[in-house]
Amino acid sequence: MDFVVDLDPTHQVLRITLTGEVATDELATYVYRTVTRLAAQGGPYAGLFDFSQVTHSAVTPTTVRTLAATAAAIPGERPRVIVARTDTVYGVGRMFELYRDSMAGQSQIVVRSNDEAYELLKVTPQDFSQRLFSEELAA
Repeated sequence: MDFVVDLDPTHQVLRITLTGEVATDELATYVYRTVTRLAAQGGPYAGLFDFSQVTHSAVTPTTVRTLAATAAAIPGERPRVIVARTDTVYGVGRMFELYRDSMAGQSQIVVRSNDEAYELLKVTPQDFSQRLFSEELAA
């Protein structure tokens, strides 16, 4: 799995892009904690979680519930959009969204395309001009 975080400094949007397979709960938790740390260094940010290139997710419902119950990785009132093309990843995103909503937490929006996410956030791919983090993780 590859994992990068880019910033749109004009609109203050963090884009988190994962590619490949999210093979373990530990990897998902690591990504969440890394985003939490980066988001704490500025903001307030909106968030775009681009999972459109994730081929498979083995994240368990317990981990999804645990992460949804913690403080938001990107805090504040600005929108957070999850892009998930595959049914499995879309289901995990919706599960996270429903857990977060049921706890009166900050809601997420799960969509199927990057274009829809960019439109919701009123940004373009070219706006993300600063790379804040990049790491290749073994699946």
